[in-house]
Amino acid sequence: MNIVENITFSTEKANVFSIKKSDKIKYFAVALGKDAMLKKHTAPVPATLVVLKGEINFLIQGETINMKQFDVYEIPVNVEHEVVGVSEENLFSVAQEL
Repeated sequence: MNIVENITFSTEKANVFSIKKSDKIKYFAVALGKDAMLKKHTAPVPATLVVLKGEINFLIQGETINMKQFDVYEIPVNVEHEVVGVSEENLFSVAQEL
C-alpha cells in the first residue's frame, strides 16, 4: 500500500485515506492542497498528528500552530480545532487510540 497513490491534494476539501482500523486504533492520512481546510471538529479520543509532507496551520483555541514536515502534535480530547494546508501538497497522519 502506498498512501500517495491513494489520495489527491485538492484545494477544495480534505482527502482522507484509512491506513488501519481496529477496535484499539484508527490510523488515517489526510491530504490537503494549498488553502484547503479540514473543517472544525473535535477528537473524541486521544490522537497524535504527524506531518508527513508539506506544511499546515493547526488552529486551536484561538491559536495558530504552524507545523512542518515531521512535526508531531498531541491533539487534546474534545477541543474544537481545524487544519489548513499551507504548501501545494500537504499530508499528515492521525492515530486515534480507541
